[in-house]
Amino acid sequence: MRIICCKFGKKFTDWHVDNLKHMIDEYSGLKYDSFEVITDDLYGNWFNKFQMYDRFRDGENLYFDLDVIIYNKLPNLIRQNFTLLDDTWWRKPAHTPLNSSVVSWTGDVSYIWDKFKKYDEFFITTYTRGSDEWYYKNIKYETFDRVCPSIKDYLYYKPLSYSMCTLGQMHHLQEKGWSGWYSNYFFKHWIAADSISNFSLLFLKSFLASSFSEFLIASNSNKASFNANTWSALSWSSNKELTSVG
Repeated sequence: MRIICCKFGKKFTDWHVDNLKHMIDEYSGLKYDSFEVITDDLYGNWFNKFQMYDRFRDGENLYFDLDVIIYNKLPNLIRQNFTLLDDTWWRKPAHTPLNSSVVSWTGDVSYIWDKFKKYDEFFITTYTRGSDEWYYKNIKYETFDRVCPSIKDYLYYKPLSYSMCTLGQMHHLQEKGWSGWYSNYFFKHWIAADSISNFSLLFLKSFLASSFSEFLIASNSNKASFNANTWSALSWSSNKELTSVG
């Protein structure tokens, strides 16, 4: 079984990929053989997702958008036929009832890619509100039960009846500075990065201090005159040799 996600453009970063994998590994209970990330930006929009139907033509496949929040053990989401979310139970009617934040299929569904690719320019200009409308009007599909609500209805408390939710248009909740029950499940990338930066700064200071001491020792051993107060007077000459001035 493989887990699949897509990262392209500037909307999502490597952190979002790390975050999804973190939530899957820590909370979902899923056992998988590979974690696949599609990064080729062929179309500059959501239709890039369709590449996975061409690339992965065997086995069990489970796709997640990078803005899905997973916080508990997931129900069995593996499906034989092409299956995605139905949003009509939690939002007002829209141009499509479907949501491809979570998708599953087993085996070969490359016919989806083939059908889209044949007239991709036409489809891109026609379905400007997203690929979910394309699914709705162009292929046969099945839908999951009510497994993934929107976080807009659960901003202040965790929906205990579910194991995941989608951010929808509220991607800012994944940005640094936002906090809520959901952020407790995020990969602490920024904290780690800050710690690494502080560690690097301390290491650099230590290295410079050590190098300066070694320089003094070497200078004294060569009986070179050196004024400890003239650190700022050290400079690089045009031939890159270290020169003591003063």
